[in-house]
Amino acid sequence: MVKVGVIMEEILKKGQEVLITIKRIGINGEGIGYYKRLAVFVDGVMPPEEVVVKITDVKMGYCKGEVVRIKVKSENRVKPFCKHFSVCGGCQIQHISYQEQLSQKTEMLRQTLERYSTLDLTKVQMNPIIGMENPVNYRNKAQMPVRNTSSGVMTGLYQKESNDLVDILDCPVQNEEINRVNQAVLDICDKYEINAFDPKIMRGLLRYIVVRVSSLNGDIQVTLVVTIYNNALKDAAREIINIPGVKSVGISKNKDVKNVEIFGEEVEILEGSSTINEGIGDILYSLKPKAFYQLNPHQAVKLYEEVKRHLDFNVDKVIVDAYAGSGAISMFLAPHAEKVIGIDIAKESVYSGIHNIKINHFKNVEFELGSVKKVLTEQYAKGLKPDVIIFDPPRSGIDEETIELLLKKPVKKMIYVSCNPSTLAKNIKMLARKYNVVEVTPLDMFPHTAQVESVTLLQLK
Repeated sequence: MVKVGVIMEEILKKGQEVLITIKRIGINGEGIGYYKRLAVFVDGVMPPEEVVVKITDVKMGYCKGEVVRIKVKSENRVKPFCKHFSVCGGCQIQHISYQEQLSQKTEMLRQTLERYSTLDLTKVQMNPIIGMENPVNYRNKAQMPVRNTSSGVMTGLYQKESNDLVDILDCPVQNEEINRVNQAVLDICDKYEINAFDPKIMRGLLRYIVVRVSSLNGDIQVTLVVTIYNNALKDAAREIINIPGVKSVGISKNKDVKNVEIFGEEVEILEGSSTINEGIGDILYSLKPKAFYQLNPHQAVKLYEEVKRHLDFNVDKVIVDAYAGSGAISMFLAPHAEKVIGIDIAKESVYSGIHNIKINHFKNVEFELGSVKKVLTEQYAKGLKPDVIIFDPPRSGIDEETIELLLKKPVKKMIYVSCNPSTLAKNIKMLARKYNVVEVTPLDMFPHTAQVESVTLLQLK
């Protein structure tokens, strides 16, 4: 018997040039075409372009390639507006017009649901994608790694599939205040000889500069992620707090280079306030440095409105907000619901959520610390019968233990906010034993990237 891998080797070889037509955009923003039914992944192209591709890598079941030339260009191809686009891995699809980005993201979500969930989408209401009117400078938080250069410490973003840092001070999808503050912080770090940590020689102090800007009032929070405490950090903090707009300066110690998390266990505030405020209408959100809040506040409001649209507060009275973060959805729904219970496993987020209850004077909201499965099990034992559960999980989706609990103790309505179509589809496939998918609404939270958010309504069969 001939192995599949051998057959693939015979179809295409590394260094070979082939002509392919791009059929769709992949989950990482790459164009995907086919050569004799073998998938070929190519960066920087889009449907329905015809491109000559040089094969760079042959894998089991697919190949990777790079563009030699574009033979037939798409009418939706545009010139990227960021000078770093060709090397930075932050934005993948700036070469596609924004309206076409929205179309491609909708199609990506649709195809992923069809492939992995086995849904019959003819029986599901697929709504138009919710996009942005002006999709630039939308990110209100940046977690920028740093490196040492001959001219001092620099921030940047990593090249795609690489640990090589691209020096970036003027990222056009970040709030312009972040770019300004990053430059000032770098100058101060150079002044006090706070060097970047170099994992190759295991020396240096600074690992990341984290800056968050409030869309409510423009207040700025700066956190330096470092390997160890050094007295120079206190001196630097005294100057950073004087940067116009900065209200909070903290440090977080994280010396574990294998830790995928940016922050360490705790954040110590060196200067200014321990929180800054965000807000939607009359609702305030007090955020500590580690507390989660949507990175695109403008689209966050649209997202929460879409969640609210699926609720009838005459019958949807008791709501569980699972993976609640610092309570953004909980607080948004609190004025209309009888009771809201927020659940999150992150201590910092729960503390922020509890503080948010106090500053908004809500009497009908509570927060529980722990995994969703653990807290729900405990609450069910106490007699909780939620009318609705809202899920907003990380990219890994809802864990299988929680899904098994939802199948054993079903709730009549669920609203699933997803940032990963693949895990959404796989979760839906499991939940389909007890729940119908009623409608799905895509939402563009991160323009010019391949990511697509969605809000899915599920009802008990």
